[in-house]
Amino acid sequence: MTIPNQYLPVMPYIIVDDAVAFFDFTKNVFDAHEQLIVPGEDGRGIMHGEIKINDAVIMFAQSNEQWGTKTCGIFIYVEDVDSVYNKAIAHKATPLRKPEKQEYGYSGGFEDPFGNQWWICNND
Repeated sequence: MTIPNQYLPVMPYIIVDDAVAFFDFTKNVFDAHEQLIVPGEDGRGIMHGEIKINDAVIMFAQSNEQWGTKTCGIFIYVEDVDSVYNKAIAHKATPLRKPEKQEYGYSGGFEDPFGNQWWICNND
């Protein structure tokens, strides 16, 4: 089996009602970087997008009549849990759990404005 260098064996694929806003949210909160953006018809929205957060690849797309919204929950390690959490809340995420020390690391959670749950952690 050969996996292209820019991909991982498992990657989430999220379908949202506003893919451009989702892309902006991930850039603002996680410092996500564009790996690939395929514009929608007539340049509207994003038909297919790929972002990288550190080494993780997340694929996403604009919902349409054929492909409805599909949200997910993501557990992700970050350098600074408090900073990411605070940026998310500032960008209209809903708090799920304020960051605190857990047995597995310093962790918190929020739901983005698109219905995805993000659980962030650092175990340093």
